[in-house]
Amino acid sequence: MEWDYDRKEEKEAELLREIETQLRLAEVPEKQIKTTAREFFEQSVRITPPEKKAMVMELITMHPSGRGGGKSTKAGNIRLNIDSLFNAVASGVFTVISAAQAPWAIPFAGILLWNSIWQCVKVDLSENDAVTLWAMWKVKDENKLVSEEDIKGAVDSHAQKYQRPTLSEADIKFAIKNLSTIGCIERPRNAPNKWWLCEWIAPAYR
Repeated sequence: MEWDYDRKEEKEAELLREIETQLRLAEVPEKQIKTTAREFFEQSVRITPPEKKAMVMELITMHPSGRGGGKSTKAGNIRLNIDSLFNAVASGVFTVISAAQAPWAIPFAGILLWNSIWQCVKVDLSENDAVTLWAMWKVKDENKLVSEEDIKGAVDSHAQKYQRPTLSEADIKFAIKNLSTIGCIERPRNAPNKWWLCEWIAPAYR
């Protein structure tokens, strides 16, 4: 088995461009885009290469029934670690993003990137969604579970700390619906009043 590292590098460059696009949508200043995109990538993205297709010239015969099939190469994976990204924001890893920007700009870019990677799901995301997700991460327990009753207070604390408008219950419910749709959060089977925060996403590519 041989791995296609050239394709991996192509995908990394493609993903970096996508991160830059999402940072612009999050209104990060243009002069900070490239540095922040590289730090974003290093903190939260891991890419494995796909299997290289063998270049073989040969006579092919096929059974009329189609038995035998064909050989499929293994796809590469993109691993976007949301947990690592939020921890990096909280610890001040991003060198050119101010403390006022980071608690919503980076998470916003993260969920926009998440949404863009999953081609089958497209949701119009807003700053409210990013603020809600950030607040949920601040009050999660050791199992990455958040009680619904804790979310509003966490969002209000975020608004007070960063001098931003607070969100209504309706705003938060709509944000939670969006976050659930794109797979950032899930309802655990044994905890109907809680939300589980997904740590990472791993779509495949070729």
